[in-house]
Amino acid sequence: MHGLDEIAVVGPADSMRDVVVAMTRRPLGAACVVNKRGGLAGIVTDGDLRRALQKFEDIRPLKAADVMTINPVQISPETLLGDALRLMEDRPSQISVLPVVGARGRCLGLLRLHDIYQH
Repeated sequence: MHGLDEIAVVGPADSMRDVVVAMTRRPLGAACVVNKRGGLAGIVTDGDLRRALQKFEDIRPLKAADVMTINPVQISPETLLGDALRLMEDRPSQISVLPVVGARGRCLGLLRLHDIYQH
């Protein structure tokens, strides 16, 4: 798992420019969108950015909340790697990142498919 200090973290009201800059600085394929209490509000993935660019002529007025996936598939820190892998792959639309969420919905980090295969 990549901890909060290693991943792109943005707020729901952050501009799309801020989201893209954060994801560029921490290129793990996604930004966790957290509320003021540190809870996971959603996730913005590389795919979400591409879909926003297809849907909107100008993404500059958009905020993270406009593009994020609300209630993304997520895991707890205790989730076994095999179970995380199944959550990513055994679905109609495969995903490559999972937010790691602790007590009271607090965002702890991000797990990538690539990390599982490296392990």
